[in-house]
Amino acid sequence: MSEESGLSAILEEILQAHLSSPNASSYESAKAKLVQERRHIGRNSRLVKVLSYEKLILVLALVLLPLGRHFRERREFSVVWLEKSIETVMGLYLRFIVSQTDTMKKLASDDDFPDYKTVNATLEQADDNGPEGAEAQRQIGLWKMQITNSQDISDLAVFDDVFDKIDTCAEEVFSTCIHTDIGALKHYRHKITTMLQKKWQTDIMRRYDKITARIAVWLSPQDDASNAPIPLLSAWLLDYAWSSLSVVKEGVIEICRWFEPLLEYYPALHAKSHEMDDKSEVMIHNIVNHVVRIYAPDADVQLCHFLWERRNTLILHLHNTMSTISEKETQQDRPKDMAQINNAFNKLPEDEKQEFEQLLLLMKDISKGNLCFSQGRGTYAMRITKWNWGNKTLKNAKRDIEPLVKAVLLELRKARQYRTVILADSIIAGLRKQLEHILVQMMKPNFHFQLGDKFATSTMWQWWDDIEIPKGVTPITSANIHEAFKSKLQQIQLEQRDQDAIKELVTYVKHMTCAQATTEKDSALNSEVAKTLNALVHALKSNSTRLHDCDIAMDPDLSCDVRVAVQFKIPKTKDQIHATILEPPSSKRHRSTTVSESPGAMKKRARSSPFTISDSDEDLVG
Repeated sequence: MSEESGLSAILEEILQAHLSSPNASSYESAKAKLVQERRHIGRNSRLVKVLSYEKLILVLALVLLPLGRHFRERREFSVVWLEKSIETVMGLYLRFIVSQTDTMKKLASDDDFPDYKTVNATLEQADDNGPEGAEAQRQIGLWKMQITNSQDISDLAVFDDVFDKIDTCAEEVFSTCIHTDIGALKHYRHKITTMLQKKWQTDIMRRYDKITARIAVWLSPQDDASNAPIPLLSAWLLDYAWSSLSVVKEGVIEICRWFEPLLEYYPALHAKSHEMDDKSEVMIHNIVNHVVRIYAPDADVQLCHFLWERRNTLILHLHNTMSTISEKETQQDRPKDMAQINNAFNKLPEDEKQEFEQLLLLMKDISKGNLCFSQGRGTYAMRITKWNWGNKTLKNAKRDIEPLVKAVLLELRKARQYRTVILADSIIAGLRKQLEHILVQMMKPNFHFQLGDKFATSTMWQWWDDIEIPKGVTPITSANIHEAFKSKLQQIQLEQRDQDAIKELVTYVKHMTCAQATTEKDSALNSEVAKTLNALVHALKSNSTRLHDCDIAMDPDLSCDVRVAVQFKIPKTKDQIHATILEPPSSKRHRSTTVSESPGAMKKRARSSPFTISDSDEDLVG
C-alpha cells in the first residue's frame, strides 16, 4: 500500500469513528481512533511525522475529506507535500481552512432569510449615493450580522457539485487582480450568483434560493477594500491562502519566537520528537495553554484572523526586516547541536552561568511540587514553553534537561540583542502592541498570578523575553495602518521588481562562457568581470533607490544631474575583434538578449550559443 493510500484509509477510519459516535463525544472518538492508528504505521518516517500532527489529521479527516472530490485530489492529501510543509505556517493554514468551512456552513444554513430577488434589489440600491443607498447599505450590514450569528448546523453536501465552478469563477476573476479589488469582487459575486441560479433553477432546487441570497450578501464589499470579503472556499482559495502565508514566512517565524524560547533548539536536539515540528502550531498551543489560561473558546481562530488581516502590512514589514542580510546572519548563528550549545554557554559570563544553576534547582523543586516560580532570568520562559520538562520520563538531566535550559538562557541573551533593535521600529512595535491587546482581551477576567515579588493581572500581557518597546517609540495603531502602508507597499513592490531584474542580469552574466575564468564547466567568474559586475549591481541599486525617491517625492529630477547622463552604446562584437575571426559567422540571426527571461532559460542559452550584444540599450536594461 502506498503512503497516500495508507493516509486516505486512516482518514476514512477517523471520519467514520467521528460520525458513528454521539455528538458530545464524536471529536474525542476521532482523536482516540488517531491514537489507535498510530500504533500500526510502522517506521515510515514521513507518515510518522504527518500522523504525529494531531490538528492536521483531524482537519483533513473531519473538515476537508467530507467536502468531496474537489478537495480530495489536492496536495493536502499527499504525504510527501505534507511532510515538507509542516514547518512554519501549517498551524495558521489549518485554522484558515476551518474558518472558511464554518463560513460555508453559515451560508448553507436553513435559517430564515430574504429571497434572492429582494436581496439583489437591495444590493443594486446600495450603489446609490443618496439616503436610499445608505439605508440599503445598513440593511446589508444587518443581513451580514444575521449570517455571522447563524446557529444552524448545515450539511455542506449542497456545494459538492458546484465547488469546481466556484473555483473556476475565482481563477477567471482574480487571475489578473487581487481579491480586495472592489470592482473584481462585484464581478466575482455576479458570476457566482449567476452560476448558482442556473445550477439550482429547477423546481427541486428552489429551496436553494436563500443560499444564493446569503452568498450575494456575504460577497458584497462595503466601504472599501479593507472590509473586502474573502472569496468562497475552493481550491483556488486554499492555494491563495498558502502562498499568502508562506511569502511572509520570516515574519511569522519571528512572531512565533515571541511565544516559544526553544523554537529553533528543541527540533535540533530532539530530531525524532514531533513536539515542535510546525512553528505556528507551537505558537498557537502556547497561547491557548498559557499560564493565564486564555478563556475564549475560539482563541486560536481569533489569533489567526488577527495575523491573516495583517499579513500584507505589519507582518510583511516584519518579514522584510527579518529577511535583511544582517538579520538573517543573526538568526542563523544559533547553536545547532548539543556540543555547540555547550560551547556557546561556556563563553557566557560567570553570573549568567550561576543563573543556570539556580534555574535548574528551581525546576527540580517545582517538579516535586515544593515551590512556585520566582522571578529570575529564564523562569517565565520555562513556565510558558511547550517543552514538557516536568515529564517523569526525563531521567537523564544532563542529556534531556541541561542543554535545553542552557538554550533558553542563550535565546534570552540573543533576543535582548536583536529584538530590542527591531522593536525600535514603530511598525513592528505596533504589531507587538496590537498582539498584546488581543491577547489581553481573551484572558480570564480578574485573573491574578504571582511572578516573584510582582503580580500579573488580566489587564497586562507578560512576554517571556521581558523586552519592552523602547522609550520614545510610538507604536503604529490599527487606525493609521492602511494610510501608513499605502505608499510603503507600493515602494516595496517597485523595489522587488527592480531586485528581480538585477538578479536575472547577474544570473545571465554568471553563465556566459566569455565571463568565466577558465574553460572548466563550473568555473568561477573572471576576477575583472566579477569586479565590474559588482560595480554595475551597486550602481543599479543606487539608481533604483533614487528613482523610487523621485517617484514618492513626485520630483522626476530629484538628486540627479541630468548633464552627466549619457547615451551608452556597446559596439558590435565584430568591431571589437577586427580581423581576428575564430569561426565563420552564422547565417542565422541570434535572438535579442533581454533580462526578462527566466534564469533557467538564460543559463541554457548562454552555455549553448555564442554571446552577442544587441545594439539596443533597452535590451541590456530589460
